[in-house]
Amino acid sequence: MSTDNSPKPDKMTFEEASEELDAIVKRIEEGDADLEKMMEEHKRGKLLVNRCKELLDKAQQQIQTMESKDLT
Repeated sequence: MSTDNSPKPDKMTFEEASEELDAIVKRIEEGDADLEKMMEEHKRGKLLVNRCKELLDKAQQQIQTMESKDLT
């Protein structure tokens, strides 16, 4: 569960962000929390999705760079 002690998404690895995102999705799907808590979870989830996208984009750029070097 996200708390004030949760690591900032911009400091998380892909695996950490992905695991927490999975946990948030499960909690939201269960629907046991009140609306305010679910909104907080949604907000944190969006930050985690953005972090995952950022890391995937970076990895893709690195792969493209390596592939272009292999062709020369």
